[in-house]
Amino acid sequence: MKKIFVMIRDKLGDTLIAFQALAAYRAAHPDDVITLMVHAHYLPIFAKEPGYRLLPYRSSAQAFVWALWQRLACRRFDALVVLRGFGEKIVRLTKLLPATQRIHALSRFPEVFRDSPPLPSPACLSEQALIASAWRGLRVLDPVLPCPDRLSLPGLIAHYRRTPEIVVICPVSDEVRKNLSVEDVVTMLPLIRSRHHALNIKVLVRHSGEGGFVAGPLGAAEVVAFGSIERLLELLGRAAAYYGCDTGLYHVATAMGLPALVVFGPTQPHRIILPAQDALAVRLVALGQSHCDNRACLTPVCVRQTVAAWANSPALATPFPENCPLKKADSAFSAQVEISGCGALTGAMGCGANKKNL
Repeated sequence: MKKIFVMIRDKLGDTLIAFQALAAYRAAHPDDVITLMVHAHYLPIFAKEPGYRLLPYRSSAQAFVWALWQRLACRRFDALVVLRGFGEKIVRLTKLLPATQRIHALSRFPEVFRDSPPLPSPACLSEQALIASAWRGLRVLDPVLPCPDRLSLPGLIAHYRRTPEIVVICPVSDEVRKNLSVEDVVTMLPLIRSRHHALNIKVLVRHSGEGGFVAGPLGAAEVVAFGSIERLLELLGRAAAYYGCDTGLYHVATAMGLPALVVFGPTQPHRIILPAQDALAVRLVALGQSHCDNRACLTPVCVRQTVAAWANSPALATPFPENCPLKKADSAFSAQVEISGCGALTGAMGCGANKKNL
């Protein structure tokens, strides 16, 4: 039996992906004592999952106090693993914790994390699914650990899932370049309504006005400001399906068993959606397998045209932002989308890769 301290300090989606790798390790080593430090904001997501000693923190100061207490109490871990976490604060915090092995899944700070796995080449790293780094870090402890092929949170499913009453659309991420606009959602509504005619459609945002979505009616849907993680989980527990952009809420929804259709713009579906996930990815063919690094983009033409093609609607005339990769694409292909994946929302489109022209 090993005593393992694990830290995950990142955005919601990346935190969930890293946790899934940890869940695979816990399943393979049920007798190990795993202490998991995550931000208190995410505690409701993980509190229902058995087998972890959860340490929620609200500030760096709170995390440092706990680490110092562990040191003064002479409590030692067999392994200290950072699955996600960046910056000098991570180094200072983990230095306080006595541990036999020190592992950073992303191979950062080798002078502190002496037992980290070798980092793949940049070309290889850019093609790997995001879960690969966390899995690679845990394979230091278990070289035959299988890589998870889907996200699943059985505790959340058992606690929150109910008979479906609604369909959810999650249009907003933490990056404007990935967001669905109000016009995009209005464009999608007729097709979503035709597929789920007996269910109410809820557009979920954190607060009224986020991304331009004001709480209240929106065509055939209703915009709902969920406000808290607990309220979000309750709404997802009553949902039959997820539609939306590449956002952390997608990861929560699919981990709760919702079939999903995700509209991708600048990011790469094969890095986000795990191979056995019940999810479809929709993206412009012109983008290929590339990743757009223009984080300053405020007018994501790629998302606009993807939505229009998927919904068989005319694309709105939107000027290309500076450095947009679509400027270099042939106009005959810029409005063609590829639908990849397989799942409950496949419908008449079939499984695998399919293309649609605008």
